[in-house]
Amino acid sequence: MRTINLKTGAVYSLQLDSLGGAGYSWVVEQNNESVAAIRFHTLATPDAIRKSGIGGAVKVEVVIKGLQPGNAHVRLAQKRVWETEEKPLAIEELLVTVTG
Repeated sequence: MRTINLKTGAVYSLQLDSLGGAGYSWVVEQNNESVAAIRFHTLATPDAIRKSGIGGAVKVEVVIKGLQPGNAHVRLAQKRVWETEEKPLAIEELLVTVTG
């Protein structure tokens, strides 16, 4: 588990591989939304996505912003959102601590 320490209003970003071409998306499965806000941004251009081919990997940036002091156990899962019974392809867990 990765540990992230932020001050209120500060941001932290990390990059994850995404298999959007194969139907997988990164989603937030767990978070204390009053402590941390999480947003996803694709880093690849449309041309790079086309060149990666069907099922190819591209990078996704995960941006975490500290909202107020506290702790958030963040669980990100890479999965096909319509496959509700399947286990995620990948999991990323973070412990976010925000201070004033």
